Amino acid sequence: MRYIITVLFFYMATLSSYAISVDSLLIDKLDKQLQAEDYVNACSTYVDVVDQLNEIYYDINLHKVEDLQKTYSIDELELENKMQSNRLLRSSIGFCALFIVLLAVCILYFNRLNKQIAHSEQELLDAKKMEEDSIRNKSLFLSNMSHEIRTPLNALSGFSELLAMPDLDNATRMQCNDLIQLNSELLLKLVNDVVDISCLDIANMKFQIRHYDAVEICDGVVKTISAIKRTSAEIQFETTLSTLIIETDKDRLQQLLINLLVNATKFTKEGFIVLRLERVIDKKEALFSVTDTGCGIPIENQAQIFSRFEKLNEQSTGFGLGLSICQLIVKRLGGTIWIDSAYTNGARFLFTHPLVQPIRNNR
Repeated sequence: MRYIITVLFFYMATLSSYAISVDSLLIDKLDKQLQAEDYVNACSTYVDVVDQLNEIYYDINLHKVEDLQKTYSIDELELENKMQSNRLLRSSIGFCALFIVLLAVCILYFNRLNKQIAHSEQELLDAKKMEEDSIRNKSLFLSNMSHEIRTPLNALSGFSELLAMPDLDNATRMQCNDLIQLNSELLLKLVNDVVDISCLDIANMKFQIRHYDAVEICDGVVKTISAIKRTSAEIQFETTLSTLIIETDKDRLQQLLINLLVNATKFTKEGFIVLRLERVIDKKEALFSVTDTGCGIPIENQAQIFSRFEKLNEQSTGFGLGLSICQLIVKRLGGTIWIDSAYTNGARFLFTHPLVQPIRNNR
């Protein structure tokens, strides 16, 4: 019996935290029975107390479970909301990234399209300008040709008729022969200019590139021009070099120098015309210059002097192709030609020529 009472007291102590919810009358009754050592009734009463405590314990645990379920449901709902928000956020970020990529692609595409359109428009403008220049050059060519060729042809026709006269004296006959020869040479030069300008425009025209002495070429050209010049101006060749070997087309270089010197003789009645040759060591090229003391070229006209059919003096002979041919030859030989705008005592033309051609084969 004492063992049972001890167990009961221990069980009461264990459930003491819930005793506040047990009926106080039942507790008092149990206490009085224990003090009266009425253990039989005390056990019965304690059973009632335990039943009440079990009910209370069950109710408490049930409420805790319900609270936990509610809390879990709330947490689960919040978690679901957060997951949904994260999915929505990721979807938004992905959509924005895709939109940015598409926008960048569209911008690049339209920029490229605009560049292509601008390039096409520029090509159309260039083609239109080339067509206009071609029409203009054709008109200038026909106009110049009709004027320039008529003069020597008329001279040839007239003086040929004079030569056919039986009573013509020898002195007059020789004079007519000289004039016929002069106009024949002029006509031949006009035709050669037209042939040269057409040939030099052909991209696959070959230049015979060999090793030549530039000093020897310049000296020979000056001697040739001095022999046939029709001016009192002195033609000189100046250089500090005894020899200068370059890779060039000898015929084309001679033609280039002759064109520049003959052009200088047309506008230099007296004074001097100097062909000068120098070597530019740091650039590995030769520098040629033709300087005269003639009438010179106005600064406002210097920009177009290398254009085709450009004649600054309409009274001079030729088609206005000489300097244009010079520019084409210099370009094909790998150099650059220009006029010295700082020289005011006449005109000075300069052009460079590489000592060694980039491609040594024929071109």
